[in-house]
Amino acid sequence: MAVTVTKNLTDLWNAETEGTWELAIFDPSLYSGFNREGTYCCGIGVSNTTLTDYQAFTAFSMVGKAVYIWIFCAGNMDTLANGGIGIVLGDVTNTRAYHVAGSDLSKFQIGTWACYMVEASNPPTQYTQVEGSAAPDFSAITKVGLRFKTLSKALGGADNCFWDIARYGTGLTIKGGTSEDPGTFTEIAADDESKASGKAYGIIREVQTGVFEVQGSLIFGDDGAESTYFKDQDAIVVFADNGAGGNFYQVKVVGNSTGINSFVLGNKVGSGDTAVGSNGCTIMSAGPGLKVDLSTSPANVNTLNIYGSKFYKVSNGFLGSTNTAHEFIGNIIDQCGQADPKQMVVRNCIFSGYTLDADGAILWNESINIKNCNFNANTDVTNDPAGIEHPDSEGSPYTYDNLKVSGNDYDINNTSGSAITINRENGSNADTYKGSSVTFVESVTLTVQGVKTGEEPTNHVRCRIETDPGGAELMNKEATISYNGYYKATEQYNYTGDQSVIIKARYKGYLPFRALGTITSTGLTVTVVWIEDPNFT
Repeated sequence: MAVTVTKNLTDLWNAETEGTWELAIFDPSLYSGFNREGTYCCGIGVSNTTLTDYQAFTAFSMVGKAVYIWIFCAGNMDTLANGGIGIVLGDVTNTRAYHVAGSDLSKFQIGTWACYMVEASNPPTQYTQVEGSAAPDFSAITKVGLRFKTLSKALGGADNCFWDIARYGTGLTIKGGTSEDPGTFTEIAADDESKASGKAYGIIREVQTGVFEVQGSLIFGDDGAESTYFKDQDAIVVFADNGAGGNFYQVKVVGNSTGINSFVLGNKVGSGDTAVGSNGCTIMSAGPGLKVDLSTSPANVNTLNIYGSKFYKVSNGFLGSTNTAHEFIGNIIDQCGQADPKQMVVRNCIFSGYTLDADGAILWNESINIKNCNFNANTDVTNDPAGIEHPDSEGSPYTYDNLKVSGNDYDINNTSGSAITINRENGSNADTYKGSSVTFVESVTLTVQGVKTGEEPTNHVRCRIETDPGGAELMNKEATISYNGYYKATEQYNYTGDQSVIIKARYKGYLPFRALGTITSTGLTVTVVWIEDPNFT
C-alpha cells in the first residue's frame, strides 16, 4: 500500500480479554474467527431483556472527540427510541446510555459489524439515564460501556450481542506514498477494513466502488518530516450523519519544511485562464457540519491542486491556501459555508446555493486571484445572501474579470464600511449590492494595432488616444509587443458612456496616422494603416 494511515484515536479496550465490568452485569465470553480487530471479540447473551454495564477509566476528555465502538448484534433488538443498542458514557456522578441504533434504524443491520459513535458536541438526544440525573461532563469521562435491549429470547441461549475494540479520538492522518504511486481513498478504506491488530479504525469504508462513507476527520500530510503524495479522481466521499456535530468533521491538508507534500484531486485540462478540470472528486456531508481546510502551513505543501471536483454541503466553510502556486480550477462549491480561497489560482468555478447567513458565497481579499467564475442562486428568504462579500476597501477599485452572477439575492455584500468601485471586465455583470456603497464601472479595452508587419521596426511606434473634444489623454504608449506578427498597444478604460476620441500614431519613416473613433461598451479597436513618408531619408 502506498500510504501510511495513522489513527488519531486512543484505545479504550481491545476486547482481547473479557475486561472488568463495574456493575458485574456483563459476563462476556471471548470469540475468535468473526472478530473485527485483532484476535478476539467479546459476546454475551441478551435474552428478552436489557443489559447495561461499563468499564472504569482514568478521567479523559472527549471534548472535540468521539467514542467509537464496534458492535455486532444477532438478536431481535428493540428500536432506537427504546435503546436497542447504546453506548454508555459517564463521569463520577452522571452516566447515560446514549441510543445509537435499533431495529428501526436503516443504518442498523442484523448480523454484521458496525462502528457506532457518540461525539461530545452532539450526543444523541435519545438516551437512558443510568446514574445521576444529568449529562456527564465530557471533559472528565471515567466510564465507557454498552447497553443492549432485545425483544425475544436468545436462540438456544447462545450469545447474540458482541463487541470489539473501543476508542476515542477524531479520525485519521494519511501520509506516505510516492509521486509514482500516490495514495487514494480506496487505500485508506482498505487499511480501515483490515482485521489486523491496531486496524479497524471505524472511520472510513468503501460502501461501493468509488463511494466512501466517513465518520471522522481526515488529515492529509505530515507536519513532522515525512513526504506525502495523495492523488485521486472520480471518488465520492460522504461524511455520514452518524451523530457528529460542531467542527468535528474536517478535511485538512498539512505540510512540513523537510519532506515533499502533494495533494491533488482530479485532472487539469488545458492551461492558463481557460483551463478546466475533469475526473474530480466529490466531498460532501450528509448533514453534519464539515470543513475543508487547505490553509495550514501552505508554504510547506509543495503541490495542492484541485480540479473538476465538487464540494457539497460543506457547511463549516472552505479555507483555501495562501500559496499562489496552488490551483483550484473547474470546481463547484454548492450549498456550502463561505468559501475563502485566499491566494489560490481560482478559474472556471461555480459558487452556488449559499444560504447560511447574510454574508456571501465567497470572501474577497486584497490578493485574490480569480477569473472566469460564476456565482449562481445564492438566495434565501431569511438571510438575503450575496454572491461575493467584500470585507475590505483598501484595494478599490476591484477588477471583476469574467465574473458572472445570476439569481442571487444580492451580487455583492460590501461589509467594509466604505464605498468601493468594481471594474467589470470581459462580461462581468454584477449590478446589485447591499451594505456600503458600490459603484459599478464597465472596464473595456482600447487597442491600437496592426502598426507594422514583417521585421521588427528599429524604432518603436507611439500610440495615443485622446478625447474629442477636450484632448484628455486616454492612452499614450509605445507598441513594443509583437502579437501574431503585429505590434499592438492596449489600455483599460472605465466605460460610463460612449466617448468620441481621436486616435494618433507615429512611426519613423511613415506619415503620422490620425483617425476618429468612438469608445463603446465593447471598447475600441483601431488598425493603423501606414503610408510611407516620401520626404523621409
